[in-house]
Amino acid sequence: MNRSVLIVDDDKLTCWGLEKIMSTHNLLITSVNNGRDAISEVVSRPFNSVFLDINLPDINGFDVLKEIRKLSPATKVIVISADDTVSNRQRAMDEGSFHFMGKPFSVPEIKKVINSCMSDSQTDQCREQTI
Repeated sequence: MNRSVLIVDDDKLTCWGLEKIMSTHNLLITSVNNGRDAISEVVSRPFNSVFLDINLPDINGFDVLKEIRKLSPATKVIVISADDTVSNRQRAMDEGSFHFMGKPFSVPEIKKVINSCMSDSQTDQCREQTI
């Protein structure tokens, strides 16, 4: 069974880089550059995971996260942001994210998160590592 991933970031280079890293994992990958398109994608079909930037041009990523949680509670949302503060990390976890990754991130870090997301038994371990 193919797993699906949605990448949400207004930086096209970040989307491209994440797509390249994930392409080796046999994933169905969709990328969008704003919050409205992200919500629209989640409404139209299920995703196993979403990599979500919090600084989007149209909607705050935390508001997108809340909407994804309502629409698709089983989807694992990984918040990604260059604004890597303790308060953003805590808010992401409080809002129901699976993981928080500060930018810039490394290829091994992305691969580790992808593997954790695709393995249901790793959910609690991944959440504990981010707090």
